[in-house]
Amino acid sequence: MKTKLTAIIILYVTATAIFAQLPDLYSIAAFNVTAYDYPERANFVIKNSKTFTESDTLLELSSPPAFIKPGRVVMRKKYGADYRLYSGELDTTAFNAFPPIYVFKLPPWSRSGQAMWYRFYAKRTGNRNLDLETVFFDNERMYVQHHEKLFYSRNDEWDSIVGATAAPYGELLLDSEPPGADIYLYGKATGKRTPALFRDMIAGRYEAELFLPDYRFQRRSVSVPAHGSASSSFQLMSDFDTLYVLGEAQHGILVLPYPPIDSAYRVGDTATYAHREPRLTLLEGEYRIVWNGGGLYKDVDTVISVPAGRMIYFSTPFVRLVGSAVFELHPPDALLCIEGFPCQTGGVEAEMYSGFYTARISRFGYEPERRKFVISHGKKYLIRVTLDETADRDYDGFPDSLDRCPDDYGLYDGCPKPGFKYTARMKWEELTEYMETEPLSFAISGIGIISRSPTGRRFRTVLSEFSGGSSGGLNNYNGVTLGNAYQVSFRGFTAQAELGQWVSGVKFRRPDTLYYPNRNNTLYKIWYDSLYNVDPAIFFPSTALSVGFKYRLWNYSVGYSIGRQWEDIIIDDVEDVRDGELKRIVFDNDWWFHELMVEADLFIDTFVSPSLYAKFKLPFGPTLRTKWHSLHCGLQFRIRPSNWKSKV
Repeated sequence: MKTKLTAIIILYVTATAIFAQLPDLYSIAAFNVTAYDYPERANFVIKNSKTFTESDTLLELSSPPAFIKPGRVVMRKKYGADYRLYSGELDTTAFNAFPPIYVFKLPPWSRSGQAMWYRFYAKRTGNRNLDLETVFFDNERMYVQHHEKLFYSRNDEWDSIVGATAAPYGELLLDSEPPGADIYLYGKATGKRTPALFRDMIAGRYEAELFLPDYRFQRRSVSVPAHGSASSSFQLMSDFDTLYVLGEAQHGILVLPYPPIDSAYRVGDTATYAHREPRLTLLEGEYRIVWNGGGLYKDVDTVISVPAGRMIYFSTPFVRLVGSAVFELHPPDALLCIEGFPCQTGGVEAEMYSGFYTARISRFGYEPERRKFVISHGKKYLIRVTLDETADRDYDGFPDSLDRCPDDYGLYDGCPKPGFKYTARMKWEELTEYMETEPLSFAISGIGIISRSPTGRRFRTVLSEFSGGSSGGLNNYNGVTLGNAYQVSFRGFTAQAELGQWVSGVKFRRPDTLYYPNRNNTLYKIWYDSLYNVDPAIFFPSTALSVGFKYRLWNYSVGYSIGRQWEDIIIDDVEDVRDGELKRIVFDNDWWFHELMVEADLFIDTFVSPSLYAKFKLPFGPTLRTKWHSLHCGLQFRIRPSNWKSKV
């Protein structure tokens, strides 16, 4: 009796060892079960496919499951010292959005959810409570946002695993002899028939089922590798042989396929489900079969004849219904990823099968949002999504969702800063996404003010003596500009053109007379006399072209460009002492410059938006006369063609 009791205890301990507390300081002792559902909108990696309202929640688990089907994940969420598990489907649109998701292969020692009991860290640490808050698991992999390398401690030894941003997709080719069999994966209709190639499948083990009229149903387990392909061929056995039924009445057999949605068939006056009773034994005769497509598929209402002693396969196709949706996004250059469709920038109008969909909208500088919507047959839906700007309450240059501050560490208690390599990579990814999503825009200056200071000391002296009178008006020295600057921006690059305006120039209003020699020893006399209509002035006509880069965050933009200014210095109404004639002297004065630019758009969601700007020119390189330090600020108007909205 004692030996038997000992064996029972050993068997019990062995069966439950997977879910027992692990004897490791860096493991998790137990999972807390709260009976509270987790709001699906709080993350963008896992979703619940069973409900489709804004209050979608995830189902809580009491322990790690022994097997997770491909496409499903378990989220481990940390709440202080407690850990909870939630189950749902993997949202594949997250692989194309920001922040990036890294995919890790489970360590070789992990079996049946054992890895869920271990804590994972961004770096080695002596404080076991600094593990990651949220980790996602499936049967073969882990998914983590932000971190490319994870560390864990097992049996008092540290080890690490490295992830990749590539989605764990594979391909599956199913064939049969004879061809034309309907394909089901884990009991769900795929809408395809053999031979068929399935692309972008989450790697894992699938249960494939094939149905073909007058042939026997077959089921097989097929493994799809990540970043690879698998194939499987079925040899279907004919089930066309005559059935002999004893008794006075002969019967036939009607085989019902698994429908794409769990809706009952009505055969005659009897309702039945294919997954419960796929074969019906019926008396010889005609039967009306009705199936409700639930708004996703076309309803079936037909009559089938069941002969005596024969097996009949109900092979009426399931036809998917179609509708459409129009997306309007704010900001309009946000990245839109719709489940089952490639990601693209900006709003879109798409024709889609009726049903439930998930869309993820993201843009650098804004909080991403996931929106669920329904498409009905023959209807067009307008879906407007407005993203909220990202908060950075601790002002450390990193969004709170990335550095976990200040929620975990407090606003003033100090936050662990990412390392230089990680910071540089994160900023590079942000810049890359910006360059992929920044739309085309044009800017035309309105009214502005310009102020320039020459770098040449000799010319500055001449200009200060000359401008003893008035200056201002419409000119590009110290005055007003009007519609003289033009800019085009696209994907982070910018090109600008600036036209120098010189209607009024710098007037000479001194009561005395000035004499200036030039390099040819010609002496010029400058004097002002309104009676003789002698009105000397200096003009600076010019044209500047520059190219560079621009980066926009929310409504603000900063930019840098390098350019060249083709400029003339014109002194008008000066007297040549040799012959006493009034002449115009022209000097060539071209120069190179660096330009720093700051802009503030008042609106970013309109076709034409007013914008404030300030530009600083810093000259460099050789010049014939003088270079200039320049400050130019004012009001401009920005045109974004992508914001031109059409009526739905």
